Amino acid sequence: MDAPHLNTGGVMVEQDYRVIDHEPVARPTQQILDWSDREIGVLIHYDIEVFDPDADLNTEQVPADKWRPLQLDTDQWIRTAKEAGATYALLTAKHLSGFCLWPTGQHPYHVGNAPVNTDVIGEFFSSCRKYGLKPGVYFGLFSKYMEKICRNADGSIDQEMMNRIYMKQIEEIVIHYGPVYEIWFDGGILRPECGGPDMPGLLQRISPDTICFGGEPGMSNVLRWSGSEQGVAVPECWSAAHWIDGPDHPHVTTDSYGAPADPVWAPVEVDMPPRDVIYAWQGGWMYRKEDDDKTYSGEYLFSRYLTSVGRNANLLLGMLPDQTGRISEDQVASFTEFGRLVRERLGRPAGEATEQQQGSMAVFFNYPVDVSYISAEEDQSDGQRILEWVLETRWPDDWCRNGDDHWIPIAQGQSIGHKRIISIGHLIGYAFRVRIVSGYPNAKLKRVRVYGKPQQYTVYCERKV
Repeated sequence: MDAPHLNTGGVMVEQDYRVIDHEPVARPTQQILDWSDREIGVLIHYDIEVFDPDADLNTEQVPADKWRPLQLDTDQWIRTAKEAGATYALLTAKHLSGFCLWPTGQHPYHVGNAPVNTDVIGEFFSSCRKYGLKPGVYFGLFSKYMEKICRNADGSIDQEMMNRIYMKQIEEIVIHYGPVYEIWFDGGILRPECGGPDMPGLLQRISPDTICFGGEPGMSNVLRWSGSEQGVAVPECWSAAHWIDGPDHPHVTTDSYGAPADPVWAPVEVDMPPRDVIYAWQGGWMYRKEDDDKTYSGEYLFSRYLTSVGRNANLLLGMLPDQTGRISEDQVASFTEFGRLVRERLGRPAGEATEQQQGSMAVFFNYPVDVSYISAEEDQSDGQRILEWVLETRWPDDWCRNGDDHWIPIAQGQSIGHKRIISIGHLIGYAFRVRIVSGYPNAKLKRVRVYGKPQQYTVYCERKV
């Protein structure tokens, strides 16, 4: 049987949406809208602790001579990421040990002083550009090593010295390897009133388009965290949030939940390790061979795609190079399966609508379709404006079933944002629509897609005359 044909005619709408007499405060930049379109990234966790997994980083410093990735292959990392569907990648330039994966000029603890002295950051950026992924870095803002080298004679921390090192290192990365697509400031930046560095001023000067996770006021493109490091965003995930300040929050951060009327455009990036967060070493964030059997399946990663990208967030998948400098085969298999499932289940819709009429967007079929997923996308160019929506289905006009041809609600919610994916399971239908129930003025759907398989055409009753 041929694939069902999309019927763009005969859209019926009972009512317009309820308009909220208010304008959203937060507005996105074009850079941040592009970031949302990318949906999937990888966060490659690599640190010297992989070569000494029993070391206690709170009390000891792993010597640089233990860094020996004899088969370092950043091309293999990025090919694996691309198989998973990732379009951008971040690498831990400096993690909790304080060991730097590039030859920094600010202190001696770096790859340049290791037996394998390859500039890992340089190789990584080169591989990203080779395979078409946007490169960025994770930059840890805390380590016992930094405390050690920035300690005053009286035992206190020389915060000004630490700030200078942080800023010089960011400058090194941007100038030597840039452009840098995203910087992941783990834990947020120390607040200015607490003596923190002028990171906004630095980035505005040398890399104004860089997107910053854990950024602070003055940065034009900021992201926030929402979830539990398990690939799950809050059910109603908004693109806007507000800054949290006060004595209990020395590091700059934004509210994790967000709200439609909040003033800061800070979409969510949900991260998760590739291995069991409960039972794997370091919560699954660093490689250990004994954990090869704890790698999540591609099917599990797909379920987390639905709870992240499907809830108006980007999914940042952890990826763990081993002691050889390669991604282990268990991870490669998982990422490959995940990418295949996303393409198979959500790569080619059975039908699509791109024209909004009176607050709704509908997809009609000439054949019954067994629907598994429906996605809705909002036009966020002027802010997030849809505040409440409902998904409905019905039989077509020209078929009868006890005279019942009205729209029937099957799902509802609030936030849509970049994308909302509704899991249907199995529902055979001929027509589906997403209707805006309430929103700010000029709320607009961008696209509605229906995913499923056409079913055998069956006549249930006589056609209407």
